[in-house]
Amino acid sequence: MYDFYGLSDIFGACAAMCEVKNGLHIAEDHIFVETIDLHTGEVLEPGQVGELVFTSLRKRARPLIRFRTGDIGRIDYTPCPCGRTHGRIHIIGRKDDMFIVSGVNVFPSDIEAVIRDLPGITGEYRIRVFEKNFTCSYSVEIEKKADNPASDAAVAAEVSTALKARIGVKPYEVIVYADGGLNTRSEHKAKRIIDERKLDYNI
Repeated sequence: MYDFYGLSDIFGACAAMCEVKNGLHIAEDHIFVETIDLHTGEVLEPGQVGELVFTSLRKRARPLIRFRTGDIGRIDYTPCPCGRTHGRIHIIGRKDDMFIVSGVNVFPSDIEAVIRDLPGITGEYRIRVFEKNFTCSYSVEIEKKADNPASDAAVAAEVSTALKARIGVKPYEVIVYADGGLNTRSEHKAKRIIDERKLDYNI
């Protein structure tokens, strides 16, 4: 399976994965790519994670300069074994979905990567973001496979440890359901992030 990336504002489909499957080669003859700091807007060095910013190079009717995509990722200029020389973008998540826990930027895509990779659970999940003691916290709900003999507590501990290793901050709680207990499969587009916060975190 191959992935591709596009923005109608800029160019439509403008980046695609090669057979190496290590990032998406971007059409650099049409688009100039930068990454900027999420908070300061400072331009970052290639390889650093930030918001992807695109400048169209060949549009005449409606050129866009330093268009903020809202996508979080990095640009990779290291040589690709496939032989293509265009840089590759790596998408981590959306700025809109990111939340901050104990000073750590948490992306739902990182949580999903952990859940999908662990054996003994179905891969279905739901994230709840909430306030605890006037700070942002999150919990993760998952499903244990029917043939998994481990206790719910053991599964929850394994998931929590794996999330800490990948993200840098543990969830407040991991809730374990039986296989099929989350009821996300029947929805057209599963709602996997529920934000229960009421404080204004933009102050």
